[in-house]
Amino acid sequence: MQDLLNAIPPELRDQVEAVGPPVGPGELESFERVTRARDQSYKLQTLVTAWKLQNEAERQLRQKVAWYILGALAFQLLLVNTCYFLIGFGVLRVDADLSKIFVLAVFAEVVAMVLIVLRYLFPQIGNEFLQLIKEL
Repeated sequence: MQDLLNAIPPELRDQVEAVGPPVGPGELESFERVTRARDQSYKLQTLVTAWKLQNEAERQLRQKVAWYILGALAFQLLLVNTCYFLIGFGVLRVDADLSKIFVLAVFAEVVAMVLIVLRYLFPQIGNEFLQLIKEL
């Protein structure tokens, strides 16, 4: 090694000595593993951060929509109960069969809306995110 260093012109010799000793294959493999682990860690951190932000945004949106739907349902139930009592006290004159159909239809609508809210606003969380992490 010293012979090679002496063969280099003096103005370049200091620069070559500043580089340091030669690197062996074992050190290159270690450096490659560390670099690969660091890259994978960065990807995973980015993925988890994006997933967290997306879940928070979806949760806020779902909560807002759920409150609007539940408010509309509460107003509708209040209106139906008011109509039902007005029919019962004789203020509104409606055929008995029509009032039964009206109350059953509104009840079916409320149950259907609650089922829709539960199914689509609060879905089962799948394993897609875990599968994506495993692929990394």
